[in-house]
Amino acid sequence: MARELKRMLIAIEDGCADEQVVDTALDLAVDEGAEVIFVHVISIPGESFVPAGDVARVPERATNDALVEACEKAHARGLQATSELLIGYPARQLALLAEDLDVDLIIVGSRRLNALKRAVLGSTSRALLTESSRRVLVVPLAAEQPVRVATPA
Repeated sequence: MARELKRMLIAIEDGCADEQVVDTALDLAVDEGAEVIFVHVISIPGESFVPAGDVARVPERATNDALVEACEKAHARGLQATSELLIGYPARQLALLAEDLDVDLIIVGSRRLNALKRAVLGSTSRALLTESSRRVLVVPLAAEQPVRVATPA
């Protein structure tokens, strides 16, 4: 028996690339009639080495433009939407919030980093798969720079 998707957590970053994540998530939420919670995590370097604690919420979450814009998009599509602004290690904070809010699905983007950037910056989507016991949908984001193909002279 398939579990219904009643509540979805949608992780967004500041920037236009997240439109792909938001649009994909909202399409799914409309199909399922799900409530959506948009979340942005302000990363703290080295936080991944700190033992798990509580969800680190920022009280004035509505001042984050990306969250406000995402909620407006959801409301325009007739969905119930709220937002959370968190501080800490993104994968851990997303997993903690998902448990706290009892969400059915976490939706996150993947920037397709090369091996060097992934080693330096880390991969939130990969880390989230190990941090969370909830289902995770990873939306691959299109490359920001067009790929240049060399042509023979």
